[in-house]
Amino acid sequence: MTDIDSTDKDAYTEALQAEDLRAALTVAAEGAVKHGTDRDWANAWLRKLGAKQITGRSEYRMSVPLTGLYGWRCKANSRKEAAASFLEQVQRVIGQGKITADGSYDNVYDVKFDEPITVTDVQFFSGPEDPSETSDSVPGLDALKVEIRKMLMEGVAVQGWGWAYARRTIANMGLDPLPHFGYKTVEVPVSGTVSVSLKVFEDASMDEIQETAAATLRKQGTVSVKPDEIGAITSQDEDPEDEPEYDPF
Repeated sequence: MTDIDSTDKDAYTEALQAEDLRAALTVAAEGAVKHGTDRDWANAWLRKLGAKQITGRSEYRMSVPLTGLYGWRCKANSRKEAAASFLEQVQRVIGQGKITADGSYDNVYDVKFDEPITVTDVQFFSGPEDPSETSDSVPGLDALKVEIRKMLMEGVAVQGWGWAYARRTIANMGLDPLPHFGYKTVEVPVSGTVSVSLKVFEDASMDEIQETAAATLRKQGTVSVKPDEIGAITSQDEDPEDEPEYDPF
C-alpha cells in the first residue's frame, strides 16, 4: 500500500477546510436572506464560491396564453342599457390590460389553452430566480477566504447584511475580522447637493463609497443616481453604536 505524501495530505486538509467554510457561508447567507438580504445576490456569490445555493418557498406570479369569452354581469333597466355598461367595462379591462380578482362580476368562459403547454410557455412576473446549475471555477482555500470577506463586505455595504451578523459570521469561520465600519458623509447632486451619511469600511475606495451611496438612495425610493455622480467625502462622523447582534448559530 502506497503512503500518502505530505503534499497530498495538506491538499486534502485544505479541501476539507474549504468545504467547511462553504457550508458555514451558506448557513450564514440563509440567515441574512431571511432578514432582508437579496437572495439572487447571495446565490450569485455562493455559486461563484462553489457553495450550496439558497432555496426556499416563495411566491411566484406567472401566466400562459389563453383564449375564451369574457363575461360580466350588472343590473340595468334594459338589455340596451346593460350592453352599454358591459362595453364600458370591456374598455376599462382593455385599458388595465388585465382582469383582477377585486370582488367584481368578471368571469372568463370557454377557456382554451394552446396545447401542449410546456414549462417554456410559462411567463414569470415575480418570484426569485432558481439557482443556476452552471458552476463557476471553484477557488482554493486561500482565495476562498479572500472572496468570503469581499462577499460579506459587499453584503453589509450594499445588500443590507447586518454588520453585527457579518462580524459574527466571519468570527465563527475563524477568519480575520472585517475592517472598521462606520459613517462617512458624501455630497449627492439632487438639483443641488444633499449630504448623505453612510456606513462604510474604513479602507473602502471612493468607487465603493459611491456605490454604497447610490444603493442607499435607491433603497429610500426617493432619489436615483449613478455611483459616479456621488461627490467627494465631506466629513467623517463619530461611529454609531453597534446594532443588536443576530446570532444564527
